[in-house]
Amino acid sequence: MLVLFRILLTALFLGVLNRLSAVSGDGVDAGIEGAGWLALVLVTGIAAACTWAPVLGAHVAGPLTGLMTDGTVRDVRYGWMPAARWCAARGWRRLAVILCVLEGIRDPHLPAAFVIGMGQARAGSLMERLFAREVYRFSNVRNCLHAREILQVRHGEDPGGHGLAEVEIDLRASHRVPRPELPPLAVPGAGPIPLPPRNPRIRLFEGATPAPVEPRSGT
Repeated sequence: MLVLFRILLTALFLGVLNRLSAVSGDGVDAGIEGAGWLALVLVTGIAAACTWAPVLGAHVAGPLTGLMTDGTVRDVRYGWMPAARWCAARGWRRLAVILCVLEGIRDPHLPAAFVIGMGQARAGSLMERLFAREVYRFSNVRNCLHAREILQVRHGEDPGGHGLAEVEIDLRASHRVPRPELPPLAVPGAGPIPLPPRNPRIRLFEGATPAPVEPRSGT
């Protein structure tokens, strides 16, 4: 419905703006007519801007708030989700999948239904594939990685790159092969440390002769 209003109000704004640009003349009637069309331009322009504000706001703030608003941190106490979680906890997998499908149709903009459905669907089934595709749309890195593995390993499908650059970087980092550990470098042992020459003018007592000192070996 919002998309329809957005198209209609935008078209109306452009039409009124075009009509305002066609008004010409220096008389009083032309001035009154131009003022009326200008007022309509302002009204339709504000109304069209209100319909476009959510779209522009999402593009501007999406990189900052997308990981918080599109993840799986939302509360699941709404719609069919309490019943789906209750069935999943008791092992009623088919009923949980049906409830997740109903919740996904009711509100496809939240990921909880698709995440639970992906976990409850039979491995390799069509429902698991569909749920994994939907989970891959959101921004939870752990769930996206699990969905990509399901699609690639069990269904032979490559979901491609993720729409969010932050998630795509984390997904690529998870598949990066770690570098092999380098062996320790062999450090050669130090040679013997020569002692400084003894000063012959130093005497401990009268008649003492310096004893020979063995050079110290390095550690």
